[in-house]
Amino acid sequence: MDDSGVGAKIVTELTAAQIEKLLMFRGYGNPSGKFWFVGMEEGGSSNIEDLLIRTERFADLEDLAESHSNFPSHNMRDLIQTWRRMSAIVGHLNGETAWKHPEFARDYQQFHLGRPSSQTYLTDIFPMPKYGINDWPYQHIFGTQKQYREKIFPERANLLAEAYSSANPKPEFVISYGKTFWEYHRKVFDFVDFEPALDGNIEWGRVDNTVFILTNFFSSRTGVTLSFVDRLCEFALSKSPNEP
Repeated sequence: MDDSGVGAKIVTELTAAQIEKLLMFRGYGNPSGKFWFVGMEEGGSSNIEDLLIRTERFADLEDLAESHSNFPSHNMRDLIQTWRRMSAIVGHLNGETAWKHPEFARDYQQFHLGRPSSQTYLTDIFPMPKYGINDWPYQHIFGTQKQYREKIFPERANLLAEAYSSANPKPEFVISYGKTFWEYHRKVFDFVDFEPALDGNIEWGRVDNTVFILTNFFSSRTGVTLSFVDRLCEFALSKSPNEP
């Protein structure tokens, strides 16, 4: 089935209220945690069965492991590239000596990442789940992907700004990833004066006790290797007023 057929099926089977619920999804974990990870868009399946699971079983703020247990094929022990990088970053910034090891990442993503009582909050600029940046199965709901982004970004930006404003305490590190989306990240955090660092691979700024970082998508393909994670974390620690 081509993309238009998939989109037609989605729009005929999702109600306006269900679409609105998907658009208002806030992410996973603890918005008052030490670490924020702000991605580009929610990853995952756009088939109607999985979308209905999200509309029927997900709250607007979720537990990463518990919510994904609703998908029969999902196993939190499987190393997910994005989550592995997040786990490594948290481990390094927390001084864990085993932060590079796959088993550390496996355990962290299963038991701690994106949990309500954890140190981490995972959220995205755009909420409609899909597999890749160029995948667009929602034509029949929103028109083009450009139209979708233009339409919903203001509300999403307000939602994220309100989450940051309400966080108590504020996060110590806000790491936004996905270089093609830096423009959106800068608009969400428009109170931060970002400047380039690490040979232009990141931008950073600080407001009070929070270090904000813009970096590439969490993938070896984009240069975010474990070696780069080491450099990124050492830089972040050097800029944090909370570190000795």
